Amino acid sequence: MGFFLQAAFADINIDKGHSVYYWSTITMRYIDTAFGQLGFAIKLMQAAEDGVLDLEAIDKPLTIAEGPSILVLPDRVVADNNELILACQNLMGITYGAAAITLNRCREEANVSVLDPIASEVDQWGALVYQIRNTFAHDIAEPKWRVDKARYKREYSVGPVKADLRQLDGLHFEYAQVGGPEGLFHLKSFGEAHAFGRV
Repeated sequence: MGFFLQAAFADINIDKGHSVYYWSTITMRYIDTAFGQLGFAIKLMQAAEDGVLDLEAIDKPLTIAEGPSILVLPDRVVADNNELILACQNLMGITYGAAAITLNRCREEANVSVLDPIASEVDQWGALVYQIRNTFAHDIAEPKWRVDKARYKREYSVGPVKADLRQLDGLHFEYAQVGGPEGLFHLKSFGEAHAFGRV
């Protein structure tokens, strides 16, 4: 069972035969795990790009038997070191998307609405986190911006993160558009300092 699911099931309480899910507690606790996974994926990608990962030791025949289930993976999943780098870059993108979706879920749990008009820095934070979430939630494999409402087509300034979403609707997501990969970490820190204390 995956790490996320293990943490979730630990928070299920049984009351008179019914399962009670405390999603606020669960997801808010997920934020560190989600960003920890992102940080590890970035380190793994860097290691692949630096040529310090041993492809022969990693990509080998593998069979996993668990109870009645047997998973047999192909002898080779990655053809060469270039594909290994691409695989690690893709892994980083997926974990970035998962972290963005988790951050937005925490925004919802902190009762930070996406307001109209977007005025304060906290308003900008909520709207920008929501828009980043949307790029990945609709297609995590090929994230694209869906800035289809006029109020979101604006410039954002949240702490050190600067983003201009005025012309991005329909375009592919790029880290540079939101301050680089570190931009999401800055948005998490802003949320912890200015929003999550409301829960």
